[in-house]
Amino acid sequence: MSEDLVAGEPRALLREALASIHTERRADGDLEISGEVPPDLAEPLVRALDRVAQELRDDDERRGAEARDGGRLQADAFVALLLRVTDPDHRD
Repeated sequence: MSEDLVAGEPRALLREALASIHTERRADGDLEISGEVPPDLAEPLVRALDRVAQELRDDDERRGAEARDGGRLQADAFVALLLRVTDPDHRD
């Protein structure tokens, strides 16, 4: 049986890393994300986020859309990764 990977990283590690992150709604309506991800989990999380961000940029380019960057790209990659990690049917 092959390892359960999401964005090239073990799903279990990513779930554990994401579990250490908290969200809080600010008075202005923005959502603040914070937490302390242990170093052994932070590296796989960052690699996975980088992979998803590159996939999003590649998709933008393929579609001829304006390329996402900065905070928008980071937020979109975070949400996309979170959805993949929590979708039991998603496999790399």
